[in-house]
Order: sequence, then structure tokens, then C-alpha cells
Amino acid sequence: MKRLNMQRKHSKRLGKKGYWSGYKRGQEQGNRLGQASFGKVFEGVSIIIPSCNQLQQLRACIHRIEENTSHPHEIIVVDCGSTDGTSTYLLRKSIAVRYALLKKDVQMIGSLNQGLMMAKGTTIVVLDQNSMVTPGWLDRLLGCLHSDPCMGVVGPVTNGPFKEQQIEVPYMNENGARQFAMTFNVPKPDAWRETESLAGFCLLLRRETLKKTGYWDEGCHSIEEAHADWLLRVRLLGIRMAIAGDAFIHYEERDRDTVYGFPLTTETSGSMEESSRNRSFFVQKWGDADKLFHNLKFSTAETDGQISTGKETHVSAASFYPIGAIVQGPSGVVFRLEPGRRRYLHGVSAAGGENVQPVRLSQLDLLALPLVGKPEVTVSGSTDAPVAESPEEPLPVLAAPELGNMSMLPTLHIPAQRKRWIELLYAEGGQLYQIGNGWKRPFLTLYAVMSWRAEDYPIQFLSSEELSALTEKQPIIAPPVLRGHL
Repeated sequence: MKRLNMQRKHSKRLGKKGYWSGYKRGQEQGNRLGQASFGKVFEGVSIIIPSCNQLQQLRACIHRIEENTSHPHEIIVVDCGSTDGTSTYLLRKSIAVRYALLKKDVQMIGSLNQGLMMAKGTTIVVLDQNSMVTPGWLDRLLGCLHSDPCMGVVGPVTNGPFKEQQIEVPYMNENGARQFAMTFNVPKPDAWRETESLAGFCLLLRRETLKKTGYWDEGCHSIEEAHADWLLRVRLLGIRMAIAGDAFIHYEERDRDTVYGFPLTTETSGSMEESSRNRSFFVQKWGDADKLFHNLKFSTAETDGQISTGKETHVSAASFYPIGAIVQGPSGVVFRLEPGRRRYLHGVSAAGGENVQPVRLSQLDLLALPLVGKPEVTVSGSTDAPVAESPEEPLPVLAAPELGNMSMLPTLHIPAQRKRWIELLYAEGGQLYQIGNGWKRPFLTLYAVMSWRAEDYPIQFLSSEELSALTEKQPIIAPPVLRGHL
């Protein structure tokens, strides 16, 4: 008996060892295949569903997609730490659904970005799991999107509380939605209308639109605010948006505290404090968005000798980043931004006697800027290493209006250059610019100034006459904050 027990234990050890050996080989093979297929796309639609502890809604949402979608597509679910059995459900659906299981501390915005990174379709749908698609929904949305090459984002109409996209419906519950949609979802190009905003419960976008705008900003306080932030970048690039009035999707509002619309209201989205906090960050990042577009009179192409007119010349959100800034990609590689391109650097530059900290950019932002030339510049934080700088590609030159007497600020042991930055930041109405050969570009907000770590660069104070003589070009905006390896 003792010998039999020893044999059983030995078999269990071998079995466990064999299991983990096979698991490791499968993981290695999966990594190789994933790396080989990275960047490859298919002529179809990637449907991304962020999820968190809403198994019932997720199951119903996927069922409706499978039931009502004939166009080639893939379903991608990114779950952030659900404890309601979602992971088990996704494992069972692994043949029909691609998925990623993230940690609990990942926010919904981060899970959406993970799904966007995984997407392989030429078009992408961002779908709230409370959205129940209906017969013909995707064909109608695609028809609207492909009606014009300048159309970049499209949304449907719905019974949900989404302002311009809400319509009156004759049914009382989801059971009547399918029958209603079968007569409603027929081609009606006259029902398409352009808009400046779309709710985030269902967004259809081109892959090219995502490449130009970049990921959703994970620095936002809610996914609703992140949708609004992303759509503002869409508008800034001159990409057209539309509501497909012939595409209806039923929205099943269940146990939710918020809905995907912005600005938020207390009737539909919880507390006034949360709404105020969200709006506060949005204003902090963008300032007065309506005023921004009203005053958008700047020339809209590259700066320094590459100026032309026409809003369509903005190729990506990176066109609104400061020229000469030192940035770093997700792999740790450092680049310098140049007009419409990026240049590889060996390290981080030193400017003004202080080390310049690179700003983190996503891979999408970097890929929107072609990599030019071989590594020609050697930069290092070490004072012993030589620094070779191309004279025609200097580090950013920043300027601000001359300030009045700011002697009330305590000097203590603050270096002179740092004190001037403090003076600027505390000055009422203080405006910072990047200046070049006859042009100036204003930082849109103080948040943009801090996001680009502008205090790491030297600053000049110019008279109002000197600043007025410079032609104003496109503003400098803050890049999205990213928590993951994107």
C-alpha cells in the first residue's frame, strides 16, 4: 500500500510538471504568433466591449451581436477585475470572443485602451455592454461612415437618454426593440446628419481615425469625460462626425449610476460633486472649448517653413505637440519631436543646467510621426559626455510676456531660472508660448504647460510689441495620460 501511494504521488508530480511544461510551451508559442501578427488587420469590424462586474449585461450584449451581425467582425472584451463570474464566461466563449482579463486597479478607460490596442479590424466599434444591437445596425452605421472619406466617427440613434441621438420608440421594453428595428433599420441617407458630439454608448470609427487621434486619456476622472476628450481631438483635426438616423440600437439602462454622455447632469449621472469634478478637469485641460474653435484662425500645417492653410492639413493630434520636445515611447526609446516627424536620440538632453525629463507618448502618437534619418544626435545627462546638437533643430524656445514686479514671492534658495517659472505660473493671465522663426504657438492651458514639463526648458520674457510681431500658429495641447504599455 505504501508503495502504491508513492507511485500515485509520483504520477501527480509528473502530471503537474507536464501540465506546467505544456502551459509554458503554449504561452511561448502564443507570444510568437502574437508578435508575428502584430499590426496586421482584416477587412472587418473590431467590436470592443469594456466590462466590469456586469456579467448579465455582457452576456446579453454578446448574444445580440452574434444574433444580429452578419458583417465580418471580431468581438473583444476587456474586463477589469470582475468578481461575478465574467472570467469563467469569457473562458467558455474563447472560440467566439477575444478577451483580456486585467487587474482590479485598472480603470474602465484603461480597459478600453487595451481593447483598442488589440483590435485588428479596419473599422472599430466601441460598445457599452448595456447596448443591445438590432438587425441591420452595423450595415447602416458602415453605410454612413463610408459615405464620405472625411467622415471619421459615426453613432446610431437609440431610446436611451442621449440628447440628439434619442428618439421616441413605440415599445415598452427590449422585447419590442427587435421588431421595431426591423422596420426602422433600412437605408435612409436623408436621415444622416453631421454633429459636433456623439455619446459613447456606441461609436463606429475608422482605424485611421484612431491613429490620428490616439488613445483615450486615462487621466480623465470618468469614461464619459474620456469620450468627450477624445471627440474634442477628433474635432480639432477636422474629422467629421455624424449620427446615422437609420441605425437604431436599444439601450437597456439597468443598475447604472452613469450613462455615456457629457456634460453630465445630476438626473442621469449621480452626484453633482462628481459631475463638477469631471467638468473641472475637462476645463483644466482644454479651457473654453467653444472659444477654442471659434478663434481657430491659425495656419494649420507644420511650422518653420512648412506652413500652408486649410484645416485638413493636420495629420494627427501630434501636430499640436511642441516642436523640439523630448519624448519617450512605451519601450523606453527617446525621440525629439520635429515638424511632422520624430528623430531618434541616444538619451535625454540637458537644457538650462537641468536634466530634461522626457514626456511619455503612446505608440499611436509616435507612429503618426515618421521616423527620419539615422541617429545623428548624441545627447546625455552626463556633463562628461559630448553633446552634439544640430543647429537647425534646436530644443524648444519658450517665451512669455514681460511680468510686473513679483517680489512678493519668497526667493529663499530658488535658482533664478526656476524663480522665473514660478513667477510666470503665479502671474494672473500669464501666457506661455513656443516661439520660432517669426511664429509663436500658445500653450492652450496651464495643464498643457505642466504636461510637457515646460519648466525643464529655458524661458525668455519678451515685450508685448515683440510678441505681437510674431504670427500665431496652432496651440499646444496636452498629450493623453496612459497607465499601461500602449
